[in-house]
Amino acid sequence: MKRSITDYTGKALEKVARKLGYMTVEGKRHTRVYDSDDRYITTLPRGKIKKGTLAAILKQMGIIEAELKKLL
Repeated sequence: MKRSITDYTGKALEKVARKLGYMTVEGKRHTRVYDSDDRYITTLPRGKIKKGTLAAILKQMGIIEAELKKLL
């Protein structure tokens, strides 16, 4: 199945962040992403992620959508 840019969830992005070597800390409503030096990178919402939010998260994590698709 081909994924649309709006089909990504916070859980899927959390898995990708871990594969990229980031640490994740779950809160009640969001998951925070940190690098190996404990510097804050971004926040991941729990549910489906909108197009603009996804673009911002990918930019903060330093990847593009094509890389995201490969990592899932």
